Amino acid sequence: KNMIIIKILRKLILIFKNKIKFFVKRMPRFIAKPLFLFIISLDDILLKTRIYLFSIFYGKQHKVSKALKDLKTYGVAIIPNFYNEREVTDMKNSCIEHLDSLPLENLKTDEYISNMKVNINNQEVYLERLGGSLKLKGLNIFFKDIGKRIEMKLINLIYHLSFRGPFLIYNLTHDGSFKHPAVPMPKTNDEAIAGKAHVDLYKHRLRCFIALDDVRNDNGPTVYYKNSMNFKEIKENHLNIFLKDFDFNLDKGGDHYLNEEKKSFLEKKNLKSKLTCKKGDLALIDLKTAHYGTLPKKGQRHLLWLYY
Repeated sequence: KNMIIIKILRKLILIFKNKIKFFVKRMPRFIAKPLFLFIISLDDILLKTRIYLFSIFYGKQHKVSKALKDLKTYGVAIIPNFYNEREVTDMKNSCIEHLDSLPLENLKTDEYISNMKVNINNQEVYLERLGGSLKLKGLNIFFKDIGKRIEMKLINLIYHLSFRGPFLIYNLTHDGSFKHPAVPMPKTNDEAIAGKAHVDLYKHRLRCFIALDDVRNDNGPTVYYKNSMNFKEIKENHLNIFLKDFDFNLDKGGDHYLNEEKKSFLEKKNLKSKLTCKKGDLALIDLKTAHYGTLPKKGQRHLLWLYY
């Protein structure tokens, strides 16, 4: 009965959201733009308030308080040793085993595969592949306990006001050192999945990963720009993403992707950094932060992403 009630509530919420979106799309742009700016500012103020109240209640030294403070300040955070050696090894081995179930006859191409539906142990998942980078999306059925630890539930509650679990994605990137027919190295491999500098959203939302290997400077770390979400130049992108979602004309400055001028601006301020961490660490990225993926110069990198 509880599940039926939840499904009905979700459907009603979706209907309500669609009606709101229908109404907003028909607003004059000169009304919609300041409204969107207000919503973006309100979202920022409310998150900072929740983080402040949490740190008062749990203490500034709590691992979640520290992570939330780093997210607020830098746009990224790391919780060390979130999973132990045995747990991480089991996760990685399970992910690699899933590769054996992929339809290899459909993967004999160097072309980009964007969202291929595949079947693993009678479960539907989706595959994305570009060069030596691969993502298997929708592995929740195989990792039912991921996201259920109290720290993750607290972070999810503070950031998203939700206890809903994450969408799980296995991400493998390598330089040719990982030998498997599902992800061979092509003749050319010069771009990572999500390899262009970008911001994902106009509101504070999290994307996290569990490091299944050490993430080093040379094996394909995510590059991010510290505190970039608080610069007015990047706030222009946030607003344009919001405007684009409702089919309004955009202001100058781009939306999802950063132009070369903005990349140069951030790099001149010495904000560019690499998200390196140890095996078993949990890394968190605020999706308003400017970032991009990189290819390994040496070795391979295995991550289990948590999308909220």
